[in-house]
Amino acid sequence: MDTAAILEKSLLLRQERKFELAFEHIQQALQDGHPELKALAWQHNPLFWQDVSAGICILTRRRGEDAPFMRQLWQDTAFIYQFHRHSGALPSSDQALQRILNQEMSAIIAESHAMHWVVRDAHRQPCGLLSLCEISPLHRRAEVLLCVLPTAPAGMAAAAMLMLYQFYFKLMKFNKLVSMVYPDNAKSLKSTMHLGFQKESHLRQHAWDPKTQSFVDLVQLGLLKEDAFGVGNQRLMHKLLSPRPAPRLSTS
Repeated sequence: MDTAAILEKSLLLRQERKFELAFEHIQQALQDGHPELKALAWQHNPLFWQDVSAGICILTRRRGEDAPFMRQLWQDTAFIYQFHRHSGALPSSDQALQRILNQEMSAIIAESHAMHWVVRDAHRQPCGLLSLCEISPLHRRAEVLLCVLPTAPAGMAAAAMLMLYQFYFKLMKFNKLVSMVYPDNAKSLKSTMHLGFQKESHLRQHAWDPKTQSFVDLVQLGLLKEDAFGVGNQRLMHKLLSPRPAPRLSTS
């Protein structure tokens, strides 16, 4: 079987949500003499599709079944404006929306350069979104987007971000997390820095704001592993997240 056929089969398995079989399929291809797949093998690890759960928060990969919640959020203009000011309109067809959500969920990083989760409370009720965008395996870097509803339990946004730190730095073994914040969102800027991010640059008139119909500034913040697990965040993790053995993510 040539490389294209191997990747096509892995995609079909992932679309059927047979993530363990897709991982085994790629691992077998490596053993059968396809070293060119080594860079993609770790992206097929089933851990990328498993729930991330600790304390008050559960993260589940966004998928077709979440279409009603997506429509609820997209109708909440305040939420969308805070989460991503340039979020496009959803397709009018529920089937089309479900198809898009399932496609993004089944994709590996090399195909989508993004990962999206629904933030849920301890009772699995959806209360927000968390995304990694512009994921670069070469530079071990990505941009994070996070927003929870005002009705979410206290500390939910911090808990979701701290859980991402564990997944991102310890399992994915990435080097840097980036956040782009609008200066007029003082609450987001303060909370992001409280969780260890540091200001790196102030970008003048860097983005077009559809609400004000003007170019606006952006503040770029960055987080390294040593910042993510500082004393303050360790205390927050102890408070918000239940201790749990961390799974290991194969890089072979």
